[in-house]
Amino acid sequence: MKNRIFLRSLNLALCGLAVAAFAACGDDGDGSGGAGGGGTSTTTSSGSGSPSTTSTGSTEPSTSSTTTAASTTAATTGAGGGPQTLEMIDDMEDDDNAIEAAGGRLGYWYTFNDKTEGATQNPPPDPTGTGETPFTMTALEPARGQSKYAARSWGEGFTGWGIGFGFDLKSEDGDKTPYDASAYTGITFWAKVGPGASTTASVLITDPGTDTVGGVCTDECDAWQKSLAGISEEWQQFTIPFADLKQGGWGTPAGTTQIDATKLYSIQFQVGMAASFDLYIDDLAFYN
Repeated sequence: MKNRIFLRSLNLALCGLAVAAFAACGDDGDGSGGAGGGGTSTTTSSGSGSPSTTSTGSTEPSTSSTTTAASTTAATTGAGGGPQTLEMIDDMEDDDNAIEAAGGRLGYWYTFNDKTEGATQNPPPDPTGTGETPFTMTALEPARGQSKYAARSWGEGFTGWGIGFGFDLKSEDGDKTPYDASAYTGITFWAKVGPGASTTASVLITDPGTDTVGGVCTDECDAWQKSLAGISEEWQQFTIPFADLKQGGWGTPAGTTQIDATKLYSIQFQVGMAASFDLYIDDLAFYN
C-alpha cells in the first residue's frame, strides 16, 4: 500500500497562509482573487477549439475519460483550432493516495485546514506524517462515465480561512523539488460539489517565488491562484491556463508577473469559510 508522504512544517505554513488569501482577498471578478502545488497516459484528440480562461463548464462528460478539444471548448467557451494534448496527472482510478508516477512526478494527496475547534474535514489531515490516515479516494455513485473514483474533501464548521487538499508534483521522503511543466499550457480537471455545499473554490499552484522551499518567501507565500465560481452539483470541466494565474496580492510578491512553469511545486484546491463544503475533483491533467 502506498503511504502518503506529508508536507513538512514549512509546507503546512504555506498552506495556511495561501488559504488565508481566499478569506482576505476574495474574488476580484477575473479570477485573480480567492485562494490556491503526474500520469501514465497521454491522449491526443482533435477538435475545433482551444480552451479559454472562464470558470464555467459543460455538464456530464462522455463515457470516456479522454476529453476532446471540442468538448473542452464547449466547457470553457474557448475559440480557435488545433488538437489538444492531455498529460494525466491523476485520474484517481487506482484508488490510492498517490498521483500517477510518470514524467518524473511523485506526489501524494493530503488535506489541511484552519484548525477551527469542533470542525470536521474528511479525509482528515495527517500533520505528523505518520501515514496512518492516508488520503483516500471516493467511489462515485453513480460513476462519471467510465470514471469510478474522484478526489474529494468534505465537512463543516470551519470559521477561519477554511480547508484545502492537494499534492506536491515531485516529493520524495517529504522533500519537495521543482517539476518542469513548461511543455504545457495549463491544467484541466472535472469538478462538482455535493448537495448544499459551497459552490466556490480556488485552485492554487506554487513556484519558487510562492513556495517556502523556493527561497523568495518565508511565511507569507502568496500562491498563484484562480477562483472557480459557480461550481454546481453536476460535473463540469474547468481549464486553467498558467497565464491566467495571479497572486492574491496579500503576501510576498513573487518578483515576476507570471508563474514559472519550469519549476512548479504543488497543486491545491481550497474552499474558504463556509457552513459546509463537499468538493470533488476528477481527471486532473496538464494540457497544451
